[in-house]
Amino acid sequence: MYIGEYLLWFGNSIKKETRKKLEMSHSSNDMKLSEVEKDWTKESVSNNPRAIGPYYAYNDRYLEIRGGMFENFRGIVTWISLLIFSAPVFSMLMALTIASRLYNHERGNVASGIFTIMFFLIVTSILIYLCIRYFRYVYRLELFTVRHIRVRFNRVTRQVYIQRPKYCGGTVVFKWDHIMPGNFGDSGSDMNGTNMVNLIVFHPYKTGFPIAHSVGIGKNTYKGQDYKDEWEFIRRYMEDGPENLPKPRLSTHLPMPFHGLGGHISPMIHATQNSKSIVMYLLLIPVFLILLPVYTTGYFISECLCWQPRWPKVIRQAGKKGKPIPKETTLSDYPPDVQKGILESRLEWCVLDEKTGKYVDYGNSD
Repeated sequence: MYIGEYLLWFGNSIKKETRKKLEMSHSSNDMKLSEVEKDWTKESVSNNPRAIGPYYAYNDRYLEIRGGMFENFRGIVTWISLLIFSAPVFSMLMALTIASRLYNHERGNVASGIFTIMFFLIVTSILIYLCIRYFRYVYRLELFTVRHIRVRFNRVTRQVYIQRPKYCGGTVVFKWDHIMPGNFGDSGSDMNGTNMVNLIVFHPYKTGFPIAHSVGIGKNTYKGQDYKDEWEFIRRYMEDGPENLPKPRLSTHLPMPFHGLGGHISPMIHATQNSKSIVMYLLLIPVFLILLPVYTTGYFISECLCWQPRWPKVIRQAGKKGKPIPKETTLSDYPPDVQKGILESRLEWCVLDEKTGKYVDYGNSD
């Protein structure tokens, strides 16, 4: 489910007129100067680097991990979409059934039959139009889109590549040195017990891009230490190489029935472990027996009805001898209307100097 990525990008690229129409105010994403100036790639945060994953590739040039903020909820939109899609399918089947009865002379009133067929065909056309024109903004969060967000860390070029659907910001390229952890830091928050994924951020103070780009990587977890352990695994890989690091178990891009099992069963296990009431145990039984298969099946259907695009050629070859280094993402890579929305959102990403108590002018203000 790409609802998190979509809302982030929508909020950062929305036009001024649309924002006013929706009565959306600018959010405050202020950060301290000490946080954005810090080189997070040099500081060790864990003595136990772990590859929690899932990982798609791991070699001397790059490692690749699954992205996505709400993979543990994937399947909900799929079932809702299939329910909506059933309306035009049912209407078409009714038209075909009546046509078949007329063809086989099983219906006496031909004129009434033709009228009914025309009625159902019109209804079918209207429903298909509504699905394509409006409902696509919902179903594309899980269906007929990129199967998985991918994040590739290339240690040769010292770059990070993020592959997302276009409506979530598209494929972007940033420097590894500009990365920041989003789940822990000087602010003191470790996101412990939140069942979130590891969040990485590219702040405009570092990148020069008007807004921040954030992406979730890996699995959802309730343990704050997991964020640090996996961050440390990636950090050591990029800084020191794959030597002395545990080799991760690689997953596949292809649809698999068990892919959604872990993300859906984890909250249930967590609820069981933290429950002190027999009533809660009894309530969890139907959840395990009914909701878990439904969730997992929805996840699998979603994977089957999506595709995994290849990386652009320049990214696939990045780090090979004699091959060019991919260009970093800039504002000019987006259409003019999107550029306008991004520039109008740049004021949300202010940097506060703790010593002076004033905001830093780093070219991101009027």
